[in-house]
Amino acid sequence: MLLRAESVELLDIDADQPVDVFDVADRSLLTGLGFTLTRDTLDNRFRPRRGARTEIGIEQVGAIGGDFSFTKVNAEHEFFVPVYEDFLGRTTVFSTKIAASYIPQNKDEVPVYERFYLGGQSFRGFDFRGVSPVGIRNDNGQLGDDPVGGTWSFFLGSQIVQPLFEETISGVLFVDSGTVGYDVGFDDYRVSAGLGIRLYVPQISPAPIGFDFGFPLLEEPTDENRVFTFFIDLPF
Repeated sequence: MLLRAESVELLDIDADQPVDVFDVADRSLLTGLGFTLTRDTLDNRFRPRRGARTEIGIEQVGAIGGDFSFTKVNAEHEFFVPVYEDFLGRTTVFSTKIAASYIPQNKDEVPVYERFYLGGQSFRGFDFRGVSPVGIRNDNGQLGDDPVGGTWSFFLGSQIVQPLFEETISGVLFVDSGTVGYDVGFDDYRVSAGLGIRLYVPQISPAPIGFDFGFPLLEEPTDENRVFTFFIDLPF
């Protein structure tokens, strides 16, 4: 069970930021009550080679008071399959992740900091929050290029991890895809592909360190790209 209470205020907002940001700039109280169900059959929490993990969650924001009232629903499934083991016992692993999140209320009922975004580690080849609808500028009333988030998010990605040097260094090939919008569907769908390296140093982290280079294959004009992504490669 998830229980939260937050006080949020946006400060020092540039004049050209979206109207959506100015609409929720004043201090607001957020409360939420949620539940999550998880089924996990992974053989290793940090470096899985086989198994799957499924998570379904729901949160009612405003359930115990506050300035906003809306519902957040999310579902995620990821599985890992060993596809080859060499004579040294090193395993090549294929994995796929599918995730969807939805808020059934109108976007005007949801502040920008509670909406959905993709990018960075969650969608390689795009900048953090770089996959998102954009908003109307507050200074001139024209469509800008700053993300304002959506009430629907979908992601589908696959990758294959191939050991290169003992258990320390592995190579990665991946394809990520997905979209963020206001209605359930697959309009404005994006796709990226790339390659990377996984460095396993137990003294630093029980999970591998990821260095990925992603390149958009299908994108929208307002998307923000980022070629290189560095992160701790937790499977979830």
